[in-house]
Amino acid sequence: MSQKRKHEIACPLCGQEQLVELWDSINVDSDPELREALLSNRINRVECAGCRKSFRVDKPLIYRDRDQDVFIHFDPLVGGRTLPDAEKAFREAMDELNRLLPPDVPSPEAHLVVEWSELVERIFLLEEGLDARLVEHVKYMMFQQNPDKIPADKKNLLFDAQDSTDDQLCFVVQDVATRKLEAVLNFSRADYEALVNVFDSDDQLALLDEQFPGPYLSGRRRFLQDLAER
Repeated sequence: MSQKRKHEIACPLCGQEQLVELWDSINVDSDPELREALLSNRINRVECAGCRKSFRVDKPLIYRDRDQDVFIHFDPLVGGRTLPDAEKAFREAMDELNRLLPPDVPSPEAHLVVEWSELVERIFLLEEGLDARLVEHVKYMMFQQNPDKIPADKKNLLFDAQDSTDDQLCFVVQDVATRKLEAVLNFSRADYEALVNVFDSDDQLALLDEQFPGPYLSGRRRFLQDLAER
């Protein structure tokens, strides 16, 4: 069941404090209409009682769709919160969930995201039946192969399910500073399937685990880390 509760917030535009009701978790199985509300940017959106401006409150949110096997934990890095903070909280939450589950019930494959755009992207990606780590590995390769066209310090890549085809996976280039969507890059589905086969063995999976050792997956972040270590 989806859950919401009241939170005390301050308007980021005028500073007025107010008590608003926000979603803590969304269960698409019981409330299917909330999927479209989230994808339309209408979840946890508030109209300020003072200035009447509309804004989204970015706060931790659980998104669950058992039918599509989607379980995502959105933990935005706001208020001084860091990625290690989010990863630690995610691991603790998963440990508690596993402790509460009956022994014969497998643990769900949960995903951690820290940006709203990543939440939307991950929903589409998992609904498409794609492997999140492999998609981030693909992004890593695209940054590596196109340093001038998509400099990783200034640009991000987002999977675009709507414009992807049976032959091509579509990625949109996003400017990190402005959040504007710019160029479109394609990656052959045949090449993606080849990667699926390559990483089908335990030895190759270990390499993928080494590339993305934590619960948060980001080809861009990993590429920037590798650049900094050279």
